[in-house]
Amino acid sequence: MRLRAQFLAVWGAIAGVAIASGTARSADMATKAPPSPSCAQAVDGVNGKLGGFGGSFGNKSYYEGEGALAVPLGCEFGAQIDLNGGSFDGRFIGTVAGHLFWRNPAQGLLGVYGDFTKWDEFGGVRAGHVGPEAEAYFGRWTVQGVAGAEFGNSVSGTVGTVIQTFNVRTRFFDEVNLGYYPIDNLELYVGHRYLGGKNAAAFGGEWGIPMSHGVMAALFAEARVGENSDHGAWGGVRFYFGQKDKTLIRRHREDDPTNWNNGADSIYNGGGQTPASTGCPAGEVFVDGACREPL
Repeated sequence: MRLRAQFLAVWGAIAGVAIASGTARSADMATKAPPSPSCAQAVDGVNGKLGGFGGSFGNKSYYEGEGALAVPLGCEFGAQIDLNGGSFDGRFIGTVAGHLFWRNPAQGLLGVYGDFTKWDEFGGVRAGHVGPEAEAYFGRWTVQGVAGAEFGNSVSGTVGTVIQTFNVRTRFFDEVNLGYYPIDNLELYVGHRYLGGKNAAAFGGEWGIPMSHGVMAALFAEARVGENSDHGAWGGVRFYFGQKDKTLIRRHREDDPTNWNNGADSIYNGGGQTPASTGCPAGEVFVDGACREPL
């Protein structure tokens, strides 16, 4: 019921914005001439990015390559696909994600988002997310986020003297950032993550380095501080490829939306351990040195 209430609340808020916007547009159409063919482009031509990062999450090593491709769909709409792949705790992890959205670069973005991750541990741990995505722009400030349903599978295996279980349950999730650009090529942000049933604060930034011919290099980093194993830090470099040279703030608002899923946070947070010899009572798992009820 909590998942349903949270999900309906998010969709209700977005529906209210859409209805209000539609009403305003209807009123304008009744009193004004038809709009000109030109409009605020949701995606400034086909563009993309490639990069890589490394660090740790949940006290485990973490390295991935990333890529994204965004395309305009007419004028006011766009789509993007994200691909990540690499190693988490010495085993392959890969993610595919998609965005379908309306955007006005002077105002914000509304869309739908979905992703799927697989980690090659114990035959395959899987996690997915789906829900509405939104951004709002206020000068040098950006508020952005995605929320909805998280889901996956449950697998287990014996590691030494313990039975390790990963159980990605169906529940609510959210990822939210408040970003600020002190200069056009630098973004700093704070955020909240509720993934794998655990809360965490996020702190990060990105520094764009202008190049030429529509290309920009950027250095980025993020740190997480949260419940139990929900902590880590990673950083890397990415290259933006667009139709023209532009600043980082413009690339974020005119080209490709945020890549939300880093792959490991939902999957690893869903785990627990049980001693292989003694075990825990039925319905409980061994977490942080004690038998507990699953999250």
